[in-house]
Amino acid sequence: MRIESEITLDAPRAAVFDYLSRGEHLPEYVTDFAWVRQASDGQPAQGSSYDYKMARGAEGTFEWTEFVPHSRLAWHGPPAKAGPGSMEPSGFWELSDADGGTRVRLVMSPRPGGLFRLMAPFIASGMRKGNADALSRLKQRVESGQGSQPG
Repeated sequence: MRIESEITLDAPRAAVFDYLSRGEHLPEYVTDFAWVRQASDGQPAQGSSYDYKMARGAEGTFEWTEFVPHSRLAWHGPPAKAGPGSMEPSGFWELSDADGGTRVRLVMSPRPGGLFRLMAPFIASGMRKGNADALSRLKQRVESGQGSQPG
């Protein structure tokens, strides 16, 4: 499964990347998350790990597998069990300059397991809508300055 979404933010790449790299901000713009906590010590970097709980109850972990300041941030985690299936989180953020702002490209490539494999087309459709909503909330938070506060 691969879901791609894109938006342009009126904010510098450094500010956008710094906000995105703090995984604990995820519930602020992705409503599917109940909470996210950094599990590793130190500032976000490649290898930083996070624990999370989804709004529907599934719990799991992910880590930053690529961390290229101001341009690329990728994640991966073990499959999280949810009812009759599981979902292995994977994807990346890509940032580039655009019209004095930042083009944000979100590519999610989760791997469904169990019954979720059969439901993949429906899950993908829901994820597309969820990503569009999340990018709108991300834009609002970062452009309003709410995204610049320390995590």
